[in-house]
Amino acid sequence: MKLFNHRKFYDRDSLSIDEIGDNPMNFFKKWFKDAEKSDEIIESNAMTISTSDNNVPSSRVVLLKEIRDRSLIFFTNYQSKKGKAINENPNICASFYWAPLERQVIFKGIAKKTSEKYSDTYFKSRPFTSQVGAIVSNQSQIISNYDELLDRHAEFLEKNKNSNLVRPSHWGGIEILIHEIEFWQGRKNRLHNRVVSNLIDDKWQHNILSP
Repeated sequence: MKLFNHRKFYDRDSLSIDEIGDNPMNFFKKWFKDAEKSDEIIESNAMTISTSDNNVPSSRVVLLKEIRDRSLIFFTNYQSKKGKAINENPNICASFYWAPLERQVIFKGIAKKTSEKYSDTYFKSRPFTSQVGAIVSNQSQIISNYDELLDRHAEFLEKNKNSNLVRPSHWGGIEILIHEIEFWQGRKNRLHNRVVSNLIDDKWQHNILSP
């Protein structure tokens, strides 16, 4: 199936290196707010993360839960495929693609677990049924059928519906400590704007990249 004619022309906006400022994370927050305001973007915080396990890359979508001055935070099962990959190789890439805005942002950094207290705080903020899901699902493990998982969830929910659940130790936050950010804005004739920011000696340095 050839897709030669699948082509979009980008002409919505532009990007200048002068817009980035001293801390590119602040500029990212500005772009993120634009994505939040867009009626065409369902989940502005949908973030693709890529890890490597024994030199085999793997990507999946997670939900960003906090933007800090130099880091991003999401939550996962530490015993999942991505959790194990991060434990073995903490180098990580995270990206956002907001098609209606013709924008992409790529982060590179080092992943580490958040504190247990922080993970506990977020776990308690989740809907009760989502807390149950984190407890009963052995993420990435093979199951015989989907009904098995639903039954396990329903049974646990019934037995513990009046309980204050405790976060399982294998589930919690991952913080990505950022050392590189690339901003991409689609432009006409495939001459896209690309600006990369690198954290060197505790200071951000910006450069323009050719498309």
